[in-house]
Amino acid sequence: MKLLFDIGNTRIKWAYDSGSELLYAGEVTHRGSSVGDVSQVIAALEHPADEIWAVNVAGDELAKVFTTAITKRFGVSPYFVRTAHRYGEVVNGYEDVSQHGVDRWAAVVGAWYQYRSNVCVVDVGTAMTIDLVRADGQHEGGFILPGTRLMTTALHRDTSDIEAFSGRRESFEQERWCGNDTLSAVQLGAVFALRAAVTESARMLGKETRVVLTGGDADALLPLSGIEYETRPLLVLEGLQRLAAAEH
Repeated sequence: MKLLFDIGNTRIKWAYDSGSELLYAGEVTHRGSSVGDVSQVIAALEHPADEIWAVNVAGDELAKVFTTAITKRFGVSPYFVRTAHRYGEVVNGYEDVSQHGVDRWAAVVGAWYQYRSNVCVVDVGTAMTIDLVRADGQHEGGFILPGTRLMTTALHRDTSDIEAFSGRRESFEQERWCGNDTLSAVQLGAVFALRAAVTESARMLGKETRVVLTGGDADALLPLSGIEYETRPLLVLEGLQRLAAAEH
């Protein structure tokens, strides 16, 4: 059985590929953790695997730690997938595909083959990425924006008044759509900007575009009004499942 990993900037997700469905899914936050913590998580995985496949955007250092831990636990080395010019009917729209993050590529493949229609693929994490794919499989490219936390951190760091006032409350009413103090105005402003980016991207792609959301902070953008959308937490792994199968 294959074991698939999505190694992001903040989290590591995994699932086992039975050949038809993804099983025993799990995740852990690695940002701020030690090398030993990541190794212990991998060592504790209960189910055996004879192939390990991964997409990694967290850098070479974590890749080395991951490889050592995987080899020790399963006795095989992991295979790191790279972005390609094409997978089946999906054609990458980047001029230099090495600049298109492999997690984004896997998500694009997973989303298009799930729906085979215009898809706006949104991954909401440390950064928010948007990829636009037409119904014929042509990837048009996309956008990269700071995620909600990066937006609020930038405002706190570079505007002294906002930093001073926003620290006076620890929470705000999530159901509000408009801020009535500094903290809620900052946090809701970040969500508003990202929602607007998603809805405008979908509008640009055309009618009958489906928005597919994934990533650890995807729920913060919901609900999206006026567009058809679905959340798929394992979207990158669903795409990786297809990419790994194509290698054989």
